[in-house]
Amino acid sequence: MDEKKAVGRKPTKSKSTKKAESSAPKKNVQGDVIFALDIGTRTVVGVLARKTPQGCKILDMETVVHEKRSMADGQIEDIKAVSGDIKKVKRALEARNRIQLRDVCVAAAGRALRTMRAAWEYKLPENKIITAEALKATELDAVRRTCYSFSKDNDTATFYCVGHNVISLSLDGFKVNKPEGHRGEKLVTEIIAAFLPAYVVESLCAAVYGANLEVANITLEPIAAMNAVIPQELRLINIALCDIGAGTSDVAVSRDGSVVAYGMATTAGDEITETIMRELLVDFNTAEMLKTSDDKEIAFKDILLRENKVTRERIDQIIAPAAHELARVIAEEIITANAVPPQAIFLVGGGSKLKNLAPLVAEELKVDSTRVITGRRELLRGIIAPDEMPLDAEHSTPLGIAVSAGEGVSYDFTTITVNGKKLHTLDTNRLTVFELMGFAKIKPEDMIAGSGKPLSFTLSGEKITLRGGHAKPSEVIVNGDPASMNTVVTKGDVVTIVPAENGADAAAHLSDYFDLNTIRAFTVVLFGNKQRAGKYILINGREVTADRRIWEGDEIALVQTESISELLGYLGIKEKVLLNGMPPAPEDMLKSGDIITYENPPVVEPVMVEEKVPELVTVPPAPVQSATAEPSGPMITVNGIETEFPARGDGKPPIFLDVAAAFSDDPTELLAHAETITVNGKIARLDEEIHDGDVIIIE
Repeated sequence: MDEKKAVGRKPTKSKSTKKAESSAPKKNVQGDVIFALDIGTRTVVGVLARKTPQGCKILDMETVVHEKRSMADGQIEDIKAVSGDIKKVKRALEARNRIQLRDVCVAAAGRALRTMRAAWEYKLPENKIITAEALKATELDAVRRTCYSFSKDNDTATFYCVGHNVISLSLDGFKVNKPEGHRGEKLVTEIIAAFLPAYVVESLCAAVYGANLEVANITLEPIAAMNAVIPQELRLINIALCDIGAGTSDVAVSRDGSVVAYGMATTAGDEITETIMRELLVDFNTAEMLKTSDDKEIAFKDILLRENKVTRERIDQIIAPAAHELARVIAEEIITANAVPPQAIFLVGGGSKLKNLAPLVAEELKVDSTRVITGRRELLRGIIAPDEMPLDAEHSTPLGIAVSAGEGVSYDFTTITVNGKKLHTLDTNRLTVFELMGFAKIKPEDMIAGSGKPLSFTLSGEKITLRGGHAKPSEVIVNGDPASMNTVVTKGDVVTIVPAENGADAAAHLSDYFDLNTIRAFTVVLFGNKQRAGKYILINGREVTADRRIWEGDEIALVQTESISELLGYLGIKEKVLLNGMPPAPEDMLKSGDIITYENPPVVEPVMVEEKVPELVTVPPAPVQSATAEPSGPMITVNGIETEFPARGDGKPPIFLDVAAAFSDDPTELLAHAETITVNGKIARLDEEIHDGDVIIIE
């Protein structure tokens, strides 16, 4: 190409540049690769694994130590800093394995673990074989019902379910390990579910989201460690596993083939490190180095910048009281979870490597020291990893997270936005808006409203009834479209739930019926006694001249005695009278202080006449809307009983949820335990309209 032709053209890439670009490695999609992340108090450990017929194959592992103490007792305190450490792990694994990581499996720990054990009964289809799908469905439903029950008992704070285990299955009253393939009438699923406060789970998710990752599923740290160390076939034995990290010591107990209890204590490895800090005046990282060093003599610099040396023997002496306390706390947590010393105790996690911890725990539990073992590579069962990969006691949790995800032990963790707030729930692929309401702390009764209270009163002898305002119905919107409480929601959905509003109570004031500017009352002297005259209002026999709210049952009358003839007629006086000593004309208007006397006084000594209580008089009221008869509702049959169901205030037909709410203070609990829920023989929908002649069964 000559120079003239090249003038003004954009520079082109050379063949060598194009070749270099085309040969640059491209990242593969994550596919079936499991990305497990253990976000601990001291480190973040990432594991890449793949499920194989032989077990969980470990592909790669990366560990990053927190540069600062961004976590305490298993709880994230500096979300941004932890997100940064997660990014480091993610980038290292992506670079080495040429993979784009997007979904991650995590485990939760925390300072406030709660557990709930519950059993739920299910009626099985007649003469049908129990399938694996049916068993999974009952398990997830048991978790859902346990979550709802736990939420009712802890309604002052929000908790998330972060793990569960099936304790036992009973078919027609007999315990069975594998009901699959059997037939029966009733299946009872007993589970134990673990819950952590919302702030613990939400901070964990926030740190993951900050690293551009999505939480694929979640489990509890002791569940993960149990799955890596104690496989299903060993759980017939009463075994306690304690995963001792830097911030927490997590306990899981197996017995009779199942995990039956969890526990968590906030005493762990950091307490040992902090003891060294205080004794030798060093920072946290230096204390960690002194704690883990195997050298007989260790050089270090304290916070006063002094060069020092300390022997391993001296370090052991310093940490001995803290080690005894850690052993005591672990033993106490195990007894709390198991009631008695178990047959065997496994200590795993980085904190389990503390010298002489195993015999100290045995001493506290009063068991043979050979019954307490510290985790090592050989105890990581079901794990396939290269010999050169350093695996030890501290890797039980991250490897257990990978095993849990590969075996489907954990479950999807779904984020759904409800009324602007992100909620994290179990993704069972059939979570409805109605079930979501429990997580959002919206009560079913909040979705039902009635018309406002009517107001009845008597106005000048006429009965007046004002109807209350119409109720504002509830509203459900999913991703911008109108929906119902039966609508199924999935990951990422945005849900708006607007509770129903009761109609306003009917209300009225005197000014609605009278021109109060014309009200004028005064006192005259009638036959020597004071007497009220003019124009005023009586409510329940008491004079009112100013505006006032009208209340239920009020009797209201307008009294008009402004002229002499009106006053005499009102009081029933027929004798001739004098007004201020002069014969009055009938139309003469009265004023304050006027004196009214007899024209011809009685011969007998006059008797003092008491002031007469004004009586109600009928005057034409201001135009008001006449009361209309309440509309009648549909005639329905509920569980064999025929009844007229009240009509809705908005004129629309009632729905099935209205009926359930009318027959139970807790319609959610009623429907959750009912085996038959039908309208005219078909399965009922919550928003199904109810009409005359409908037959409803809830039992």
